[in-house]
Amino acid sequence: MRRLTASRVRKIRKSLGFSREEFARTLWASLKTVKSWESGRLSPAGAHQRLLILVEQSMDRPAFRAALKDPRAVDPMFILYRILKTFYGSNLA
Repeated sequence: MRRLTASRVRKIRKSLGFSREEFARTLWASLKTVKSWESGRLSPAGAHQRLLILVEQSMDRPAFRAALKDPRAVDPMFILYRILKTFYGSNLA
């Protein structure tokens, strides 16, 4: 899996229109971790890396963009559900 650079992480966050705090909450990461990713001190790994790649791949999908405007989008579980639903379709309960 290709490494996520600091500029790529920042681009994903900004394309979502999220503050660093919102981004951290959505990814179940600390604000300090997000700042470290965006400064290049750390790179996302494991589940965070995979989730960021899924978000990046979902950005151009109209259904995902619409989901970001849903009032439920403040709930990280809702965002995660919408990301995974894109790839697993109706197999998600």
